[in-house]
Parts: sequence; structure tokens; C-alpha cells
Amino acid sequence: MIHPKTNITIGNNCQLSPQAHIGFNESGKGKLTLGNKVVIRQNCIIRTCGGHIHIKDNVVINYGCIMHGLGNIHIGENSLLSPNVQIYAQNHGIKKGELIRNQKNISKGVIIGCDVWIGAGSIILDGVTIGKGAVIGAGSIVTKHIEPYEIWASNPARKIGERK
Repeated sequence: MIHPKTNITIGNNCQLSPQAHIGFNESGKGKLTLGNKVVIRQNCIIRTCGGHIHIKDNVVINYGCIMHGLGNIHIGENSLLSPNVQIYAQNHGIKKGELIRNQKNISKGVIIGCDVWIGAGSIILDGVTIGKGAVIGAGSIVTKHIEPYEIWASNPARKIGERK
């Protein structure tokens, strides 16, 4: 289902599951841009949250993925998101003396380069850049920048190798 209030641009030959929730945006200010041949499988939740989510050509987003894009999310061409990957380009304020739920969200954004593979169940947190050709092992929690062609895994994710 594409949320009716979403500012969305869809490229050619995209495959969007009717069971995906695409572009849900409480503020009405968000933008979603899908390149050509983007695949979004069932049970994905893609929320612009007032930010811009830009998914380039030939990206596959497998079932159950979640994106919250207040701080903007950019996914480079030919990248693969395995099932149940979560990307959060925002965070809650946590000042003492004020209810967390009443604090303004903080957002830096998430950038995922071209030809990146993110393994099943991984979580990418706000402020992270993942370089071109990187691989993220299943179940990883990514809290730091990853250089091009590096392989990271674990919780928290750490470098375990490089693509050769």
C-alpha cells in the first residue's frame, strides 16, 4: 500500500508488493524517490517521517524491512537488503528531566553505497555511512562508518575482513 499523502516518485519497472507499507508519513513533508527496477517485497514498512528516502536503481529490499527516514536515507544502486533489515535515520532525545516521548527527535541520516549487501536481521543506526561494495553479516548492529569493500559483522558490528 502506498500511503496517499506521500510525495513519491517511482522509476520504471519497479516491483512493489501490495503488502508493503510504503511512504507512510505523519507530517506530510517527506519524500520518497525510487529509481528504476527497485524491488520492495511484502511486509516492508518504509516511513519518510518528514525526511527524504532515495533508493537508486536495481535495489532489492526483501520482506520485512523497516526504514524510518527523518534524517534522510540514501541507498546506492545495485544494493541488496536481506529480509528484516532495519534502518533508522533518527533517534529520540534523551535529556534527563524531560519525558523521552516529549523530546524532539535527532537525525543525522544514513548513507548506503552502491553494491552493498546487508545480511538478514541487521540494524543500521542513525549517522552511519556504509561504503561502496561493503558487506554486513546477518544480525549485525551497525553504529560506525564502514569503508568501501569492508566486511563487518556482530553486535556491535566490527570489521572482520575485506572483499578481494
